Amino acid sequence: MTYVNIASTTINMGGCEESCGFYFIFSLFTFFVWMDLSFFGELADHGSLYNASSAKYMMFPVKTVKLRMQDHTSHYINLPLMELADERMGISSFPGVTPNLISGVHLFAAVVAAKCMISGSLCVRRLGVLLYEIRYQLDILDGVVFRAQTDKKNSYESGFGSFGYLIDAFSDMCGGILMATACTLFLWHFPPVKRVRVVSFGSDFRDQELGRKAILNECSREGEQLVHWNRPAVVVRMVAATVQLIMRSALWDFYLRSYVQLFESRNSNIPKDLQIEVLNYRFTWLVFWLWKVSSADAVIQFTLMAILFDKLWTWVQILISLGFIQLITVVLISQLHLIEVRAYLLV
Repeated sequence: MTYVNIASTTINMGGCEESCGFYFIFSLFTFFVWMDLSFFGELADHGSLYNASSAKYMMFPVKTVKLRMQDHTSHYINLPLMELADERMGISSFPGVTPNLISGVHLFAAVVAAKCMISGSLCVRRLGVLLYEIRYQLDILDGVVFRAQTDKKNSYESGFGSFGYLIDAFSDMCGGILMATACTLFLWHFPPVKRVRVVSFGSDFRDQELGRKAILNECSREGEQLVHWNRPAVVVRMVAATVQLIMRSALWDFYLRSYVQLFESRNSNIPKDLQIEVLNYRFTWLVFWLWKVSSADAVIQFTLMAILFDKLWTWVQILISLGFIQLITVVLISQLHLIEVRAYLLV
């Protein structure tokens, strides 16, 4: 008869999974660093103004303000994939395919993904992560289709105020709220555990052979115990995380509009050479990169990663304890930079 040590097997599987997770995150991090170096390296070599012949030999021929502030996954993975898909399959030329239709499809994908993320099965939650990443790719695809159908393939700009922009923004907002709600419901049904220090008191009878001289020695023993978090406390933290996500989305959009107005909008009061000069400042690049890792989309990508490796509550705790401080720091830096740029450009 063969006996299997279930505990040992579980530990080995957990260790293997953690190792795979480490190598996956390390590879992804290395890829993003390499792409950042390539992107900003081209900026250093060619600046923000170059001709079409030079762009042919670049890895990133288009470097708009929006792309510089876009999260790493969307910029370096989803955008090239969706552009390649449209180029090879001609999605934008399919009858009936419109950006608004794609926005509706990725909203439906968000609903299905959120349903999966509530599940108690880690495999089903990982399926939800995959579906939500597909939702992100479809969100990128609606922009690709819009640019292809309007003959603006190299115009990576947000059509602020247009009907399509409002539809896409509504779908994105609903998608974010659905994911936040799914995470909250999951933590409500399966509350995380925490270690608490407990002190137990026991009676130690000594010298019992002495009868009346028996000594009752109360001795305390310290230990740790795993207890579930209080559900209302979990909900409060998730609400705070959701509020932070909304703040990041609104602030990213505000600074994107501000910088587009300063650097890419036609304004007779701002000389073009001054726009290019400030746009090429290293500190301007730094501010854009800070928003690249601080946007709501970036935080959602981190959240998907946490769900993938079953570390959602750990990530929520980090987001609550450090996220607001990090966001305030980025906003202060951006606001000071914006004030200086406006003063320099005399606007």
